[in-house]
Amino acid sequence: MHRTFALIALLIAAGVQAQQDDAAALELADKAPADQPVKQQHRLYLEAAGLRGWLRAGPTTDVARASLDLRYDTAFAPGWRAVLSDRLDLIHSDDEPRERNVNALREAYVSWQARPDLVLDLGRVNIRHGTAWGYNPTDFFRDRALRSIVSPDPARLRENRLGTVVVQAQKLWENSSLSAAYSPKLEDRPSDATTSLDLGATNAHHRWLLAASHKVGELNPQLLLHGGKGKRTALGLNVSTLAGDAAVAFAELAVGKGPSLVDEALGRPASDRWRQRAAFGMTYTTGFNLSITAEADFNSAAPNRPQWDALLASSGVDALRFLQAAQDLQDLPVRRAAFLYATWRDALVRRLDLSGFLRWDAITHSRSQWLEARYHWDRADLALQWQKYSGDARSVFGIVPQHRTVEVSVRLYF
Repeated sequence: MHRTFALIALLIAAGVQAQQDDAAALELADKAPADQPVKQQHRLYLEAAGLRGWLRAGPTTDVARASLDLRYDTAFAPGWRAVLSDRLDLIHSDDEPRERNVNALREAYVSWQARPDLVLDLGRVNIRHGTAWGYNPTDFFRDRALRSIVSPDPARLRENRLGTVVVQAQKLWENSSLSAAYSPKLEDRPSDATTSLDLGATNAHHRWLLAASHKVGELNPQLLLHGGKGKRTALGLNVSTLAGDAAVAFAELAVGKGPSLVDEALGRPASDRWRQRAAFGMTYTTGFNLSITAEADFNSAAPNRPQWDALLASSGVDALRFLQAAQDLQDLPVRRAAFLYATWRDALVRRLDLSGFLRWDAITHSRSQWLEARYHWDRADLALQWQKYSGDARSVFGIVPQHRTVEVSVRLYF
């Protein structure tokens, strides 16, 4: 453990130096000529965490983590903007592997606003689509984009993943928008190297995406087309609308031909069939900062009960490989599921935030649960996370080796 604490100390020193560098940069910006743009935003924090996990069979596992997270966004010339987002996780565990250090260059791109209604982007961009909370079938660039998982919160998973290297154009009208993105193939396979850009995870195929939206009254529909070399064209639809003064209803649907999730996970040959993925639900916000989302999810590419039982019968290892692949693809591992998410700002006392979710698998009747309590100071956070997988030994979440985890973390902002 002493090596981990040494790494934490080094990160603190790096964070302080970065803070001093930012202050110097801001001082130079203050001295810039009046006709030069100096708009910039940055967020830098250091996080130290300790986690204990309880396995279904065997001893507990202890993990120590030190993370440095940076996001920098600046307008460096009229109409020009540069964005850099990076995260370094240094992880020490008393289980194998002992050390796992991962750097994720999440975003690094330049944006040019050629006209007030036309924007061009070039570089690694985290393109996110979808109106749902727990499962996003139309989020077509989510596959294999996570280098490390420090929280199962869907919002943080979307924020912390790798962006895709793209050329993207966005055209805006008063009530409409149109965007087109092209993502070239840059590498053949993902990489586990600490400092790798991991272009094989995000840019292993030539892909394209078109997205068009048009507001009709309180209705906000968005239509998407996604395809590429070796990929069938898929159609996506997002819809959201106000359902009263404090509620938003949403629906998300993706349709296209492709392999089953089991065949894709196990590398088995399979013919393409029509697959449907969907999520729909509602978010309600109270007058005391509590938001609750109820969502129903469906994935026809996931196994039904007989197919799941066949996975278990052939080999328990195959079932675990399937769950790992579903996590890498950020796809729903069950045919039908219900998802309940809640977040409460200033819960009970000021500066205390509570968040949590429950995902219920309607096929094998297992559950995935997560809770977080986070207290904020002006330049620091203290958080406690709890996660549990429940279900019998033959259920989807019941076979996950890690039954329960508890994590305590401290975050310092610079």
